[in-house]
Amino acid sequence: MSKSILQDKKECYICGLYYPVEEHHIYFGPNRNISEKQGFKVWLCSEHHRGTIGVHGKYGHALDTRLKQECQKKYINIGHTKEEFIKLIGKNYLDN
Repeated sequence: MSKSILQDKKECYICGLYYPVEEHHIYFGPNRNISEKQGFKVWLCSEHHRGTIGVHGKYGHALDTRLKQECQKKYINIGHTKEEFIKLIGKNYLDN
């Protein structure tokens, strides 16, 4: 995993579980490669990744949105603009 802009430790970003954890690209689908290159990813335990409440789960929309917003905020806080983010990802997640 290339470096994440959101975390330094290999633990679940949500609950802190150390093992097992899975890599999650915050912006997936057509933006997966951008997530990889820019570090738009986190480690998640299986429940927060693929479980019912996980980002890919039946009730995971709120968590998915939260990660997208936190990542965009961090990208801006490390010296980029909202416009640069939108150019990369194609959407603004902060003014919803």
